[in-house]
Amino acid sequence: MKHDIKIHQRHRDTPGSYDISFLDLHTAQDIAAFHASFPMYKPTPFRQLTALAGALGVQDVLVKDESHRFGLNAFKVLGGSYAIGRVVANKLGEDLTKLPFERLISDEIRQKLDSVTFVTATDGNHGRGVAWTANQLKQHSIVFMPRGSAQERVRNIEAEGAQVIVGDCNYDEAVRMANNLAQEKGYI
Repeated sequence: MKHDIKIHQRHRDTPGSYDISFLDLHTAQDIAAFHASFPMYKPTPFRQLTALAGALGVQDVLVKDESHRFGLNAFKVLGGSYAIGRVVANKLGEDLTKLPFERLISDEIRQKLDSVTFVTATDGNHGRGVAWTANQLKQHSIVFMPRGSAQERVRNIEAEGAQVIVGDCNYDEAVRMANNLAQEKGYI
């Protein structure tokens, strides 16, 4: 079964329409190629929801099963890994399409890049994805989490090599704390 990416932007005459021209097929293919360069990459499977399709009166309903994504049980790793890839490419003055995983972890790139610390705030999966990617690229990460964060999520993020700081604060304050630390220390 072949699946193509199709992007359609609804054009509106009202204020508030957004330019999504950067979301083209070529960019999507570049992003997919970047993720596919990671040695542990495997396409996630489609699952057929036959009963739902029947209830809706359509031929088929397919969903991507992201529980297999890099062994992290979450799709959010893709956003964090792509953002980190873009940041690294920008710092190096290179095009991300020229920086597959093996080159990103090479001595040549690590010497040019030096050590980078990525800082984020999360209540779970995003922080785990950032921590995982930083660890894969042999970099550092600090993840701020709000009060009441599940201990399992904290442990999962720590297991990916991140320093986790659970603040006595809500999520919005955790975001501010992450931003303040990044600005103060020159982290990303």
